[in-house]
Amino acid sequence: MRTATILTAGAISAASAGRINRADFRREDIIYKDVAIIGGGASGAHAAVRLRQDYNKSVVVVEREPILGGHVDTYVDKTTGRTHDYGLALYFPYLDSFDFFSRPEINVTLSPWFPAGGNEVRYIDFTSGQELTSTFQPPDESAGPIAVKKFHDLMTANGWDNMTQPGYWGFPAGKDIPADLLLPIGQFAKKHGIEAMLSTMYPSTGGGVGSRGNFEDILTLSIIKAFPTAWSKVFFGEVAMFSIDGGNQFLYDKISTLLGKDVLYNSQVVNSKRSNSGIELVVDSARLDDDEEQPGKSRKGKGKGKATKKLIIAKKLLLAIPPTRENLAPFDLTPAEKAHFSKPKYGRSHTAIAKHSKLPAGVQLRNLPLSATANPLSPFLQTPFVLSFTSLATDSPLFSLGSSGTNYTAFPPSEAKKVARKAIQTMVDAGTLPDLEGEEVEFVAWSDHGPGGFGVSAQELREGWMEDMYALQGKRSTWFTGNGIAADFTTMLWKFNDQMLDRIVEGL
Repeated sequence: MRTATILTAGAISAASAGRINRADFRREDIIYKDVAIIGGGASGAHAAVRLRQDYNKSVVVVEREPILGGHVDTYVDKTTGRTHDYGLALYFPYLDSFDFFSRPEINVTLSPWFPAGGNEVRYIDFTSGQELTSTFQPPDESAGPIAVKKFHDLMTANGWDNMTQPGYWGFPAGKDIPADLLLPIGQFAKKHGIEAMLSTMYPSTGGGVGSRGNFEDILTLSIIKAFPTAWSKVFFGEVAMFSIDGGNQFLYDKISTLLGKDVLYNSQVVNSKRSNSGIELVVDSARLDDDEEQPGKSRKGKGKGKATKKLIIAKKLLLAIPPTRENLAPFDLTPAEKAHFSKPKYGRSHTAIAKHSKLPAGVQLRNLPLSATANPLSPFLQTPFVLSFTSLATDSPLFSLGSSGTNYTAFPPSEAKKVARKAIQTMVDAGTLPDLEGEEVEFVAWSDHGPGGFGVSAQELREGWMEDMYALQGKRSTWFTGNGIAADFTTMLWKFNDQMLDRIVEGL
């Protein structure tokens, strides 16, 4: 996974956590900075640029992967030279967030994005392999956007948009959270007569923000995090989407060049000491082995180099990684922090590009349960699942896919690949797809998008989980950013950073 520095909770013993002896490090391996940033995805990379360029603060970014970018994944087809963005693909303007693209030191070009079209859509139940009957009619394409517009208007009329985007700085105390936001999304939609929006939200949120159970039972507040009001405007035509010329990785390659030696690639924090007067981090440059290779990136990135341990001494720490217990294990958590971060339950999603000469080019195989024939407004799948296999070109054996699972730890890339291969074989066995003639499905590019969703229950929110989360901001010189605690879109994460950076630099 490219955005998180993952260690098991047992990777650091209780006896060693927080104990750091500066005498154990060579002088050249001690790094002094104003702010240490963990994670070089959308939030971490943006914060590093702004802190260094706009606030004149020194930074160091600790990035586990050999390149920056987080959920951005650009694959280059060696046969055709075409680039395919199979992770984060598009951007939409949110307030003045697009100004970041035109900064002189960044200066990437955006182009309006339009659906390519051309792909024939076939609706197939991947569980049985059966194609939905010829009498199946997809929902009226206008019904979803109309319902989404009503959702948008409802959110803004009640002021719920301002309390949930780009982050939750102004979120009410637990007892004051609007009751509607704590309803399951199915009940919320039914109460307000906007059930048609669910079939639009479902694929947009990756099948339910990591698919933590039945989509209609997921907390409305959790869905809103992945489908915020600002994003909803795309679906009824008020806001356009854009892509980066040359592929989305191009942006982060530019940032990588700008930051230069202020990024430690292939690196992970293995121990730390945090206090109100500053932080110390022990960083191991020897990268952990992934359980799967992730080939097909747009470039090789920084080489691993010689394994060394470094000590970072900084005034502030910015964690730009999902705040799971596993990710935070190296960071000297207090008992209260451990209890807080143990409450969220996360799903897991993956995106990939696969290759097979026998799969139909120019076709999207869309996963729909057979029950959708009777109720096309409820196309909800049982986890784990693949949402679709989409051909990338009529003259190419490549296709993209996205998969989701309910349990973060139980759905690593190896399991997700089994689910994808099983879905294809099931369609072959049912006679829906031609025989594969012994040819294996090859995954030429894979991206683990890690923990997804909000993960906390209505009761935990009523008991003040969100208040407690934001109360941790700045404590023990530590700040949190990223999609674990803010809206899950790049431009909105950047605005969340903008709100936070003034707070971080106070006293520096």
